[in-house]
Amino acid sequence: MKKIAVIASEKEYAEYLKGNLDKYFKKYAQINTYSIEDIDTIDYIREKFVIISSFTIFRKVKTKITEHSELIIASLTLSIDGVEKLNKLPKHTKALLVNIDYRLCMLVITTLYKLGFRDLELVPYYKGITEYDKSITIAITPDEKHLVPKEIKRVINIGQRVIDLNCIIEIADKLGVKNILDNEEALKSVKKIVPSNLGIERMLGEKEDLTEKINALVRMMEQGIIITDLAGKIYLSNNKANKLLKSRSDIIKGFNISEIIPEINIIETSLKNNELININGNNLIVTITPIITNNEISGSIITIDNFKDIEKRQHNIRTKIIGRGHNAEYKFDDIIGESKIIRETKDIAKRMASSDSSVLIFGESGTGKELFAQSIHNSSPRRNYHFVAINCSALPESLLESELFGYEEGAFSGAKKGGKIGLFELTHKGTLFLDEIGEMPLSLQSKLLRVIEEKKIMKIGDKDLIDIDVRIIAATNRNLIEMIKKGDFRKDLYYRLNVLPLRIPNLRDRKEDILIIADYFNMKMNNKFTFSEGGVKKILNHNWPGNIRELRNIIEYLTNLNKKIVEQQDIPISNKNNMSISIPLKKTDNEMINKFIINEGRKLNLYSFILTEMEKSFKRRDNIGRTKLTKIAKENDLFITEQEIRNGMNKLNSYGFIISGRGRKGSIITDLGLEARKKIIGLLGE
Repeated sequence: MKKIAVIASEKEYAEYLKGNLDKYFKKYAQINTYSIEDIDTIDYIREKFVIISSFTIFRKVKTKITEHSELIIASLTLSIDGVEKLNKLPKHTKALLVNIDYRLCMLVITTLYKLGFRDLELVPYYKGITEYDKSITIAITPDEKHLVPKEIKRVINIGQRVIDLNCIIEIADKLGVKNILDNEEALKSVKKIVPSNLGIERMLGEKEDLTEKINALVRMMEQGIIITDLAGKIYLSNNKANKLLKSRSDIIKGFNISEIIPEINIIETSLKNNELININGNNLIVTITPIITNNEISGSIITIDNFKDIEKRQHNIRTKIIGRGHNAEYKFDDIIGESKIIRETKDIAKRMASSDSSVLIFGESGTGKELFAQSIHNSSPRRNYHFVAINCSALPESLLESELFGYEEGAFSGAKKGGKIGLFELTHKGTLFLDEIGEMPLSLQSKLLRVIEEKKIMKIGDKDLIDIDVRIIAATNRNLIEMIKKGDFRKDLYYRLNVLPLRIPNLRDRKEDILIIADYFNMKMNNKFTFSEGGVKKILNHNWPGNIRELRNIIEYLTNLNKKIVEQQDIPISNKNNMSISIPLKKTDNEMINKFIINEGRKLNLYSFILTEMEKSFKRRDNIGRTKLTKIAKENDLFITEQEIRNGMNKLNSYGFIISGRGRKGSIITDLGLEARKKIIGLLGE
C-alpha cells in the first residue's frame, strides 16, 4: 500500500485534511499526519507522497524531502453545506468576511462572488485590524470564529475549507487510482465540494489542444511568465520565471503568487500594473495584466523581467531603429608609440576608463582624440553598449539639436513621419563622444548642461522627459578658457565636462614615435618602401602641424610613387613654410585635376571659394577651418552653408588638393590644390 504524508502547522488541521482524503483514498493508501514540530524531530520524510497545506509549510519541510518524494500542494475550497447558509441573507447585506489574513479573506470573497453572492457587500476583516464599520452586525467566517469582533451580533460559520476536486484528481493520478468515486462516501463528498474554478480552469480546460498551445507559448517566452486564477493561485509558469524566483522557492506552481512574491497584491490589481522588486540582489520588473473572459476578470498573466535584460533588449531595439551600429573600433593597443609622453597619456586614460565621470580631451587636430575616446569606452564598464560620436562643428545649430535630442512627428517642417530617436537616447548606458565641443552654439551648451545635471532629455515637440544614463567624452582643439573670457563658451559647462581632463601630445613633441607610426602606416597600406637617410631627416625635422593625420596622408601619397627607397625630394613637405605639402606636378597630377573638374563641375564656384580662401590663409602662414570659411561666405553674401563647405572640403581632401579637413587647424592647401585652383578660376573666367 502506498504511503502519504499530510503536513500542516498543527496536528489537528493535518488530521482534518486526512479526513478529507480518507473518503477517497482510504483503501488505496496509508495516510500519516504530521505537524511542523513532528517534522523537526525526524531526519527525512519517508513517505513518497507529501501533501502540504501552504507555502510556509513547504519552506520548513523542503530540506526533509528526498529526491524521490512527490510533492502535492493541497488546494482548498468551500463546502456547499457551508455556503448554503448564506442563501437566506437579504440582498445587499453588509457583512464582515473574517479570516486569518487579508489574502485568505479575499480568496473566500472572490469564491463567493463567483458562486453568485454578488449582492452581498463583504468587507475583509482579519487579525490585526482594530477599526471597522460599526454599523455592520453580521460576520461570515470559514471556521475562524475566534477572530470575529465581540460586538458582532450574528456569526455565520461556513465551515473549514475542504480539499478541492482538482487536487483530489491530481493525487489520484499520482497514486495510479483510476476510479476514486467507486464508493458512496466519495460520491457524497464530491457533491459537497464547491468547484475552485475561478475562471482560469475554464479558459485552460475548454480544449486540450488550447492548453498545450498556451503551455508551449509560455515556455518559448524570453520573459518570466506566470498565469494565476483570480485569487492568485499559480497554474502555469515557464522556466524563466522559475529561474528568476528560484531563490524564493524551488517550486511555485500550486502556491499563491502572494506567497512567492509578497511585494505585489494581485487581488487589488484591476488594471495593468508594474512593480519594481529586488530578489536576491536582482532588480526585477513585475507586470500584472488581468485576463478578461466574458467581460469579467478570471485571472492574471504576470510577466517578470530582469532589469538588466530589459536594458539589453532596449539597446538592441535602439540599434535596429537607428539602422546602423555605433561601436568603438579602437582600443589602447591600437595607439602606436613608445615615447614616454604617449605611454604616460595612455596610462592616465586607462585609469579614467574605470570612472563614470565626464572626460574632456584636449589636443590639436590630427592627434587622435577620437582614438583615445574609443579606447576609454572599450575599457569601461559601458563597452557592451553604444559608442556614438558626433562632430559639433559639422552641423548647423537646428540640425545638431535634432540629432542630439531627437524629435516627435510634426515637431517642425520637414520632420520625418514617426519622429526620430536622438543620439542621447540611442547612447543610453553607453558613451557619447562630442568632438569639437568648442564649436557648439551657446544655446545648445545650456541644454547640454541641463542634460548632464538632470540626466533627462526632452525630444523636440514632446512634453515628456526621458531618463538617460550616458557618459560624455568631449574633445576640442580650441582654448576653451579664452573662449569663456570672450563669452563664447559657458564656464559652468566647462567645469562639468572637465572633470577628467586628458591632453593628447602633438606629434612634434614625440618625435621618437614618428618613424614607428610611419612604419605602421607603411605596413597597413602594404607598402615595401623604406626612407633614405635624407628622407628620415626630412620627416623628423618637419613640424607636423596636421599631426598623425598629416603623416598618414604623406605615407598614402608615397604609396602611389611605387618606389622602394623614398628620397628626401620625394616627400611632399615644403621646407619654406613647414606647413603645406609641396607635391611636384606630373602628368598624373594634371589628369587628377581634369578628372575632378569633370566629376565635380557643377560645384566649381564652391571649390573656387574654398581654395581661394585657403590660398590666402596659406600666404598668411595660418590655417583655416569650416567655421571661419562659413563666416567669410556670409560676410560676402554668398549663400553657402557650413554643411556645403564641410562636404566640399572632404571632396577636396579625397583628391589630394588639401590635407586634413577636420578642425580649425587641420586644413592646409597643397601644391596640387594651388594648381587646381588656377585651372578652376580659368574655367570660371575670374
